[in-house]
Amino acid sequence: MIATATTGTILLAHGSRDPQWRLPFESILKKMQAQSTAPLALAFLESMTPTLEQTIDEMVAAGTKQIHVVPVFLAVGSHVRKDLPNLLETARQRHPGLTLEASAAIGEQDVIQEAIAQLALRASTLAGSK
Repeated sequence: MIATATTGTILLAHGSRDPQWRLPFESILKKMQAQSTAPLALAFLESMTPTLEQTIDEMVAAGTKQIHVVPVFLAVGSHVRKDLPNLLETARQRHPGLTLEASAAIGEQDVIQEAIAQLALRASTLAGSK
């Protein structure tokens, strides 16, 4: 169930045929929901539901006027560079008046790159101490 508000956020993940693949993304969403009452949702590009289209439609039906999509991808490939803009344009045509934007993929964000670097160094330090 998506809360009613004028601005919402959708985490967009790739998707997988393995149902357990979605668990870390659901955990991220739960952490967000613990900190915000805004409409927050998780959507998938392929192999899982809900799709981005379904999630946008649900948010709009609940009264959301502005949606920010956060691609939870470590690197930019054709999905983020080509597929996502096409999906957003289709949604804009389906929902005139909706403000719909996407951020850069999370893997392009300095804070994420720094966190991964620190985790990798910590993991290699722990492995070397065995």
